[in-house]
Order: sequence, then structure tokens, then C-alpha cells
Amino acid sequence: MVSVFDYTDYRKFLRDRFAESKDRDKSFTYRRLAALAGFKSAGFFTQVLQGTTNLSDEMIQKIARSFELQKREARYFGWMVRYNQSSAHERKKYFFVRMAAFKRARVKTVDPESYDFYDKWYYSAIRAIIHYHPFDGNDFKALARLVVPSITPAEARRAVGVLERLGFIAKSPEGAYKLTDKHISTGLETESVVINNFVINTLDIAKDAFYRFPKDKRNFSALTLSVSDEGYRKIVDRCTEFRKEIVDIVKDDFRIDRVYQVNFQIFPLTAIEGPGTP
Repeated sequence: MVSVFDYTDYRKFLRDRFAESKDRDKSFTYRRLAALAGFKSAGFFTQVLQGTTNLSDEMIQKIARSFELQKREARYFGWMVRYNQSSAHERKKYFFVRMAAFKRARVKTVDPESYDFYDKWYYSAIRAIIHYHPFDGNDFKALARLVVPSITPAEARRAVGVLERLGFIAKSPEGAYKLTDKHISTGLETESVVINNFVINTLDIAKDAFYRFPKDKRNFSALTLSVSDEGYRKIVDRCTEFRKEIVDIVKDDFRIDRVYQVNFQIFPLTAIEGPGTP
């Protein structure tokens, strides 16, 4: 059977669960589902699947009953609906954590460990420091001093613990920590709220870096552009290619002695008008 724990998009789950139910019972139609769930019309479910209508708390419970979800499944489904329907990052983060607590979830994206790594910006910074700076796991105070903005020794210790638990670093026979892989990627499957949290944290420290470092040690620039949707897509594609070029530069780099954060942001400053709008 289609398992709710294999999903992070409730609309995709409903679409697949409905198709499965209909395969088992040809009489299971939108009209019958509407009667079971108490929808006003059979078209309501279509609107939900298309994303034009959201589910209320009451409807969440009715849908769960209509698809015969067990208590634990229904709870996960409820968190998933609220996660998908929330627009504020902090609320999405809250519901994502609740989803991640369900150990039966088998989707890689709903992974508490992945969330741990991207939850704090300095976890990534500590990992990058260990790439070039010898650390044997003893002097966390010295390790913390290398990070800008400053973190506490306790935070440095927590970062090393998370990195070691996730298998991103390991102790060498000589006793110093080493990276298990020089480069890691979020891939295509990492849930957006995980990455959003990391990006928001780095934006906060970027403001600090603007005033903390002289111009020859940091690079900030901004463009305000009038552009079409096609032009925007081309810019995004070029940024993607440029990120790959940066990774290639780093791969071939040597005599590494510092850690840099590179951010890309492209966002609208006006309401997005539809095609043909004068």
C-alpha cells in the first residue's frame, strides 16, 4: 500500500492513495470520497490536488478517516498538510521537525540528521575548518576562536559531535579529525525547509561580515534589473553553472588557509505580472 510516511507533499500522497484505492475498488470515485469526507462537492478534492484550495484542520481529520489512516499515520498526515500549507519559514520549520520525529518515515528528505547539519551555519564552517586545520578533539576553545562571528567552545564541541555522528568527519590513525569526503552536496532530494534554514542563517552573518571585514577581504555587490521570465530563467541557469565552476576551483585549490561563505540571491522587488499585462 501507499504509505503516508513515504511523502513530504500531502497532495502527491492523496493523488497516489486515491489512485491505489480506485485500482482496488472501481466504485471509489471523487463523488464517493466527497460523501465519505463530507465535502460540499466532488470538485473540492480536485481543487485540493491542484493546489487551489487548502485543507482546514477539520478537513484534515475527515480526509484521514476517509482514507482509513491509522492514528500514527493521521498525525503524520496532519503535520505534512500544515508543513505544505505554511508560508512562514519558522512555521514550516516547526512542522518539519514534527515530521522528522516519525522514525518510520523512510523518505531521505525527512531526515532528522540532514536537518541537524543545516540547522546551524557554524556546523558547515567547522567542517570546512577541519579540512585544512589540524584538530584532535581536545581544544574546543581554540577551534571556536577560528570561527567568525565567534561561537562558544560548547557550540564547537556540538558541531564536531554532529559532524562525526553524520559521518562527515572521522579521526585518522594519527588522532586528528579528517573529512570523509572533501565535497558534499544537498542533492536534489533535500527538503527545501532544511536548505532555507541554512540560507537564512548565512544571510544573518553576511550582514555582520559587511562591516567586520575590509573590502579587500570580502566582496559584496547588488544589481536591480528589469527582466522577463525568460531572462530570469537564464540568469538562474548561469548562476547554477557558476556555482559548479566555483566548486571546480576549490577542488583544484591548495595551501588552503581560510573558509569563505558564498551566497547567491535573486528575488523580485515587484509584483510578478502575468503574460500580456500592459
